[in-house]
Amino acid sequence: MENVNVSVTNSGVNAIYVAFTLASGNAGPISWAAPCASVNNQVTIPPGQTCQATVPSSAGATRFCAYTTLQSPAKANCFLAQSINQTMVETNFGANGSCYPSMSSCVWYDISVIPSSCTDQAWAANQCANTGGASYNLPVALACKNGPTYTCRGPTGNQFGSAMYPSNCGNPNAACVPTNSTPAPACDNAYFHPTPVPSPNAECQVGQTLFITFLPGP
Repeated sequence: MENVNVSVTNSGVNAIYVAFTLASGNAGPISWAAPCASVNNQVTIPPGQTCQATVPSSAGATRFCAYTTLQSPAKANCFLAQSINQTMVETNFGANGSCYPSMSSCVWYDISVIPSSCTDQAWAANQCANTGGASYNLPVALACKNGPTYTCRGPTGNQFGSAMYPSNCGNPNAACVPTNSTPAPACDNAYFHPTPVPSPNAECQVGQTLFITFLPGP
């Protein structure tokens, strides 16, 4: 089992409280480097600060999310994010058969703003109106060396229907996704519904660091 490096930065003007959660709802296996430390399953990151961490490649399907206030442990669950309209950083840590090509470790990464009961059919009908509202509370960017950069930020609005999706999150109707480290705002940068084509999901390969940056602004 090999660890994967993760770097989380707060570029906003207020402190954030970042959780990392398994699909079971339990806190994920993550080791934060000093001086960062987890309290109530969250790490506090002051404005302008970065926290480094490692995650074992066995962690599997997981999520990062950020709160603007410290939560009780039971509420620090990123798999409840859609119910409280919270931006989801979706990760899938793996090794060998989970990686392409096969390698000792990797992490797949994406941003999701899918409303809680949105389906592909509902998106095709009316951009998932009345399905819980966009899962968005903070702007974020994901990047990895030699991999694409995904950027999703507000303000929210009606550009992509009435669910109040972030308006600077790429174009969910585009037939392209970012393919390199240069941001591609005209392409699809996040999941607005479950299975877009092409899929805005990428692999951070062995030895590389996944960079998660919570951005300033709405």
